[in-house]
Amino acid sequence: MSYNKNKRKQPQKEQKYPLGLLLPIIAFLAIIPLITMMHQYNTNLGQFEWYTTYTDFTDFFLYFKMVWIIIACVYVLFCMAYLFFSAEKDPIWIKSLIPMAVYCGLALLSAIASKYSSFSFSGIFEQFESVWVLVGYGLMVYYSFFIMQNESALKRTMNWFMIGIAIMAFLGLSQVFRHDFFQTGFGQSLIKPSTYTEELVFNFEPGRPYMTLYNPNYVGFYVALTVPVLLTLLFAVKKIWQRIASALLIIAMLLILFGSQSRAGIVALVVSLFVMLLCMRKVFIKNWKIGVGGIILVVAAFLFINNMNDNVLINRLQGMFTSEAEYYPLKDIQTNDNDVTVVYQSAERNTAENGKVTKDDTLVIKMLQNSDGADYFELKDGNKKDVPFALTEDGVTYSISDPRFPFTFCVSRDDSFQGFLLTIDGYQWAFSNLMNTEGQKGYYCRGGNNAMMKLAKITESIPYLDKHYKLANMRGYIWDRTIPLLKKYFFLGSGPDTFIIAFPNNDLVGMYNSGHTNELITKPHCMYLQVGVQTGVPSLIALLVFFGWYLIDSLRIYWRCHYSEYMTYLGVGIFAAVIGYLILSLTNDSCVALSPIFYTLIGIGLGINHKIRKDMEFVFINKTTPAEKTETATKSSTTTTKTSTAKEKNETNNNSKNNKKKKKK
Repeated sequence: MSYNKNKRKQPQKEQKYPLGLLLPIIAFLAIIPLITMMHQYNTNLGQFEWYTTYTDFTDFFLYFKMVWIIIACVYVLFCMAYLFFSAEKDPIWIKSLIPMAVYCGLALLSAIASKYSSFSFSGIFEQFESVWVLVGYGLMVYYSFFIMQNESALKRTMNWFMIGIAIMAFLGLSQVFRHDFFQTGFGQSLIKPSTYTEELVFNFEPGRPYMTLYNPNYVGFYVALTVPVLLTLLFAVKKIWQRIASALLIIAMLLILFGSQSRAGIVALVVSLFVMLLCMRKVFIKNWKIGVGGIILVVAAFLFINNMNDNVLINRLQGMFTSEAEYYPLKDIQTNDNDVTVVYQSAERNTAENGKVTKDDTLVIKMLQNSDGADYFELKDGNKKDVPFALTEDGVTYSISDPRFPFTFCVSRDDSFQGFLLTIDGYQWAFSNLMNTEGQKGYYCRGGNNAMMKLAKITESIPYLDKHYKLANMRGYIWDRTIPLLKKYFFLGSGPDTFIIAFPNNDLVGMYNSGHTNELITKPHCMYLQVGVQTGVPSLIALLVFFGWYLIDSLRIYWRCHYSEYMTYLGVGIFAAVIGYLILSLTNDSCVALSPIFYTLIGIGLGINHKIRKDMEFVFINKTTPAEKTETATKSSTTTTKTSTAKEKNETNNNSKNNKKKKKK
């Protein structure tokens, strides 16, 4: 059996990065977002008058995500201890991580200083983003940055990420096509205990996906984070089946995005992909057929879902860019110790008074009892003049004769409520003086779920938003009431996860005018306002500096980058994903269902950028890329080998010639 010395050696199989060190990153990207499990708990919000006395609640999408985020972060600490002390890896630190460290420190201080620190440390109703979760985000940014400077680690992690995306796609498509997996017997058995026999019904519109993300609005977040990464993987991976899988997942994610009707999600994805297109312009020009095909698929998916839902996408996108000034005749209601005051100004009177509200627009109502225990009313305007009213034909309801106040009212005396009902523009308000019982002096107004409260007196607001409550799908009102809170909680905020307490949830008039009647405002629908109110404006500035630093650094790298390696492709995909998330954060909040993915990706992006910068410095110093250096070394070695072989041949020929001469002699 002969052996050919010139036979090429088989390429060695790429060594896999240890899975144990990648587990927390994989958990943040692919596992924790999928966790959906029933959790019954007491909200502990019964201490607030604006909250209903019913404090037992059931959560499916948030609590256990918080728990596993904390568990994963504890595991990260063990991994870092192993790497730094046992494996003797040197810690790496870069300046752009300083703002994130400052943010985490301020968040922790905010939780300690908060009046409601118990909620900050344990999580709150409909949020469960405690201070441990916020600090965990920062920890995961650093760990992902440290680990993901290795191509083997990146590839193995992205494979798991794609598996997580595939499961999400399956769930989302089942909901888009109205066969929700969680409404099947098997699906429900996975998310509720066997002892719970009642059927679960989620209050989501048919055909509008929510996946495992708690709210259809968060679907846009998930798509904006995943599609740019999947798109760059089309160019980065080598195997055909991986490219096909990426393409199929992109199509699925687009169908789900359009089905969610997330206008902000569509806009954010378009902007992020446009930035990526500019950065990868040479790559897309070279592969223009793929680009044209992708655009056709996107348009087809949009039109398919739009037609399937009765033109809803086009209608919602049109409405997104139109916002007319609104007028609200009901200006204010105050529940005082001895009376209820209503400030009301019709559009006609507003025009006549040049927009000024006067005492003539105020109605003062008192409900009294005579010596016989019979109820009677006193009505006066702001100038203490009597306002006439009369009993209507039904013998129960009173109608006000004064055209300034087109209201009706009546007494309510039953087991559930003692007081009077005032109807304004078709909406019924319920007031009670509670017979001046201990600790409850004066009048109270009934809110959602029969919560009795003193109404808020709003003294600060934003003039533009005051007339545009319905801006951005009724977010205008929430922002109008939230922005003044930044001044109140400027330095350390109200505490992580305490926005629901900081917000004036007893502003029933504002909620009525804006269309939030009988609701609790649990979040500001803007991540930046959420951070500013909860952990303070300095923490918001630190976070913005961190984001800005990463974006500027990424733009500098990927604008002039030569896309030839796995890392460069993935890096620009993460850059685009971060842009999409930050745009969406203007109209949506941080959430334990999605923020783990975002902070992990931005940590990975920092690691890739750091590695690319080190390679660029090597090029600048040595005038050659690492790959070229290896190639040059290989050529040099080959040349040396050839030279030595030629010398050996010459020596052999000379020896043979000398031997022949000796024989002749």
